[in-house]
Amino acid sequence: MRKRRATQVVARRLGLNVNRVAALVQRVSEAGLLPVTSGSTRPDLSHRQLGLLVIAAVADRGLGNAPATTREFAALESDSLRLDDWIESLVVGHVNAEPILSVVFQLEPAAVTVLTSARQLEFGNPAHGATTRVTAISGEALRAIIQDFSA
Repeated sequence: MRKRRATQVVARRLGLNVNRVAALVQRVSEAGLLPVTSGSTRPDLSHRQLGLLVIAAVADRGLGNAPATTREFAALESDSLRLDDWIESLVVGHVNAEPILSVVFQLEPAAVTVLTSARQLEFGNPAHGATTRVTAISGEALRAIIQDFSA
């Protein structure tokens, strides 16, 4: 899937402003995390790059911070599993997305919590009981994004 289409999918499925998501994706692309199109060359994104695009869109700490924020969230670990590896596995279909109830991105400090019907998977160190800014993706929206990516 091409970057523009993936940006539209993520914005639509998550109810985000498509221009804001496009601006975040552009900043992340300029930093070398996603391919930059040149001329008529418009490559399809890899599964990993689709995952990075989702992270860039959801973990919004401002346009100027988009590359650093995307790198920081991508590198979050749960045991020895990195968040970007986990999201890539979801996009590929190696991880079953059906039991996922929600994925909660805590923006400060950076952390991600995946809630399923059976367990909770934490990337980074979530601040429990503290007031912090979070963005949540419902399991239904996440599955719809993955389905759209594979269409």
